[in-house]
Amino acid sequence: MDPLLVAGILAAGIRLGMAIGLSAIGESAAERSGVFNIGIEGIMLSAAFVAAWGSVRTGSPWLGIVFAMVIGLLLASFHALMVLVLDVNQFISGIGMVIFGFGFSSFAARLTIGAKPTSIPGLPPIDLGALTNVPVVGPVFFGQSPLAYIALALALATGWLINRTALGLEIRACGESAEVARTLAIPVKARRSACILFGGLTAGLGGAYLSVVQVHAFVEGMVAGRGFLAVACVMLGRRRPLIAFLASLGFGLAEATQIRLQTLYPGLPYQFLVILPYLAAIVALVIGHRNVERAA
Repeated sequence: MDPLLVAGILAAGIRLGMAIGLSAIGESAAERSGVFNIGIEGIMLSAAFVAAWGSVRTGSPWLGIVFAMVIGLLLASFHALMVLVLDVNQFISGIGMVIFGFGFSSFAARLTIGAKPTSIPGLPPIDLGALTNVPVVGPVFFGQSPLAYIALALALATGWLINRTALGLEIRACGESAEVARTLAIPVKARRSACILFGGLTAGLGGAYLSVVQVHAFVEGMVAGRGFLAVACVMLGRRRPLIAFLASLGFGLAEATQIRLQTLYPGLPYQFLVILPYLAAIVALVIGHRNVERAA
């Protein structure tokens, strides 16, 4: 294959998988603490709208991203209240957030920035000068958005904290056995709440990435299942933040490949190509589940 074509697919795969990866980082921490949040889809949708609205109102994409992080924290705090205080089933709470995200983002968008896609101030990629212009390698590694490098740093830092620190040991203990953790005087609810809030913050970043970095607009339903793919990445990565993040880039690569295949082979039904990333998710989960069973 043409090296430029390969470089273009790889660079696009990173861009397309970054929203999933950002959300998967925080969800990995939440699941390690013992709480699932399948409402990531709703948080990402809400955050995508808030980021777009904030960027339009202030003229600053960075402020839009901050607003998205705030709405992510608010929705995550609601999930923590439902699950940890009111003892609501965590999956029911998550489904409620998905429904809320669809309704809130669509209704609020029509009231504010309009029903049609509206161009918003976007966050441009970092220009690293000569490094960006290096053939093949430059566009892939040195031509990405600032959020892409922040995401990589978050994945590494979260993995280190969970696996190499005393706080991470307490988080893992909460996920393995809350009763045993309580006998060791570990504040289970406090640790789980912190992880849920962190998951909401990264899901907010993921939603903001879609509208402010990837599309430069808000479109109703634009998350299109990426929140559920983030959960799949966490399961595939066995709740390890860095592995889940890398898995998300693999799904982004599958999406970039199907987009390029539509151009190269216009005769193929595009519906078949569009399902490739989701088919890859299903296959990966099946393989991952079999590996877990064999290890057990």
